[in-house]
Amino acid sequence: MKTEPNAPADTAMMGIVHTALRRDLTRTTTALTAVRPPDDAQRKALSAHLMWMMDFLHGHHEGEDAGLWPLMRSLDPSSGELLDQMEQDHARIAPEIEGLRVAAGRYAGDGAAPARDGLIEALASLRAVLDPHLHREETEMMPIVSRTLTHARWEAFNQEQYVKTKSKS
Repeated sequence: MKTEPNAPADTAMMGIVHTALRRDLTRTTTALTAVRPPDDAQRKALSAHLMWMMDFLHGHHEGEDAGLWPLMRSLDPSSGELLDQMEQDHARIAPEIEGLRVAAGRYAGDGAAPARDGLIEALASLRAVLDPHLHREETEMMPIVSRTLTHARWEAFNQEQYVKTKSKS
């Protein structure tokens, strides 16, 4: 089914991506806090997946900061206060992403309880700032984006910020 270029932006994929991120972070915490800790192969796989997710999340926020938020400011100046909150959220989330990367790297090389506990703490610290941000973005920001951008403009943003930046391989 082809969407009309002038139809409102369909931002449903944003919620799908956020849901997948929350799901994987929850599953990781569940695995780390299980009675029987992950074995070596699972530990390394969990750590690698967390690193990938943090790279993805960082890139996702960079795309919003560089492309979507400035576009929204220019097209809907009344959204400025909410956009300021989005940017402030990203600034609070960035060090938590880095902390999680460090903890995941440590856990990848050391399956002992202190490294696992450090990763569990880093996950909780990230979730404390990430979850409210994702909720606000889904319930407050994306409706404004959908009202403001056409389908064509939304797709152009996604191509520019997320698709063109990826290698063909």
